[in-house]
Amino acid sequence: MSAAFDWRIIAAILAGGGIGSVLRYTVTILVTQRVGAGFAWLPTLLINVIGSLVIGAVFEMSQTRAFGISPLMRIFLMTGVLGGFTTFSTFSLDSVTLVSDRALTLAIAYAGGSVVLGFAAAFAGIVAVRSMQP
Repeated sequence: MSAAFDWRIIAAILAGGGIGSVLRYTVTILVTQRVGAGFAWLPTLLINVIGSLVIGAVFEMSQTRAFGISPLMRIFLMTGVLGGFTTFSTFSLDSVTLVSDRALTLAIAYAGGSVVLGFAAAFAGIVAVRSMQP
């Protein structure tokens, strides 16, 4: 093990990952209840866009230190909570499932939309935090 191995960091990631995973499950259930199972890819898209927005904001907060985000809090939020919340592997499976269901146009729109919206959301998170600073 390297000198950087720290049980506080492991505990922060573990706790954050559990919280993020429960949040992901909750969003999936709530969205599916509202729109139906026919849009199984929609919760993943929303989760990834929301996660991108939040990770952009947390990144900017931790870079400027203006909001008091400590290095440990950054790891808790970015690696733990957002690592458990966002769902790239599920996004990949949803894309493959759409292709195998012969919904190629929807698969391309979903994959492209996820990337574009995720990028835009991460950028928006950074811009939002910068706009709050004096």
